[in-house]
Amino acid sequence: MKYDVIVVGGGHAGAEAAAAAARLGSKTLLITMNLQTIGQMSCNPAMGGIAKGQIVREIDALGGLSGIITDKTAIQFKMLNRSKGPAMWSPRAQSDRWRFAEEWRLALENIPNLDFYQDMDKSMVLLDMKKLLARD
Repeated sequence: MKYDVIVVGGGHAGAEAAAAAARLGSKTLLITMNLQTIGQMSCNPAMGGIAKGQIVREIDALGGLSGIITDKTAIQFKMLNRSKGPAMWSPRAQSDRWRFAEEWRLALENIPNLDFYQDMDKSMVLLDMKKLLARD
């Protein structure tokens, strides 16, 4: 099958990239080592803070899913840096790690033009700077 976009890796960035490409109408393939861990959170299962929070809000403004999924799976909301001035305040949400990954997978499964493939990328060949050939 031919794809317009192939995303390798189903972490936060890969999941957002695959969702964005498919929602824009590109036939998209997401390759991940484990379909059960798409969007899995690291040992710190939180979204927000001064730096990461800014990025999450920007992704949200562009129609991304990270913020929505965080809201669905949050178990704690906290405003950080309350002892400092308002310019330093930053919201943070801590999520249930397993529900977060499950919600990501469910959200992606409902996006048209998006297929999944569970495997390790062994080799990809770039052809004439325009086409990518994936092979075993």
